[in-house]
Amino acid sequence: MKPSVVIEPHHRCCYITGSSVSIEAMLATLKTNQYIQSVNINSSHKLQLIYDFRYIEFQQILAIISTTGVNYKNGFFQRLKYQLYSDADLQARDNLKITPFCCDKVAIRRENL
Repeated sequence: MKPSVVIEPHHRCCYITGSSVSIEAMLATLKTNQYIQSVNINSSHKLQLIYDFRYIEFQQILAIISTTGVNYKNGFFQRLKYQLYSDADLQARDNLKITPFCCDKVAIRRENL
């Protein structure tokens, strides 16, 4: 009998800066996304996310954050951490052997990046 696989969502965080209006707009945008399960901001402007890595990447979440007018920390070590998050998403998808959800979608593979 094949063991069942439990797929846990990824928990990620980043520090953000911006006006309270733009942060509220960003929160509303992230909460409406069907693949993001939880979004929280604590008092030190630390954004905590729980998302389904099978359908959305952390880099896409960062793009959503920046399009709403909110800046995120982008120093050397932060960029390294974000790249590790993206690599972990890709590796988890590869391990699950996820196929595209539609026939005209191209599978995300390391060779395509």
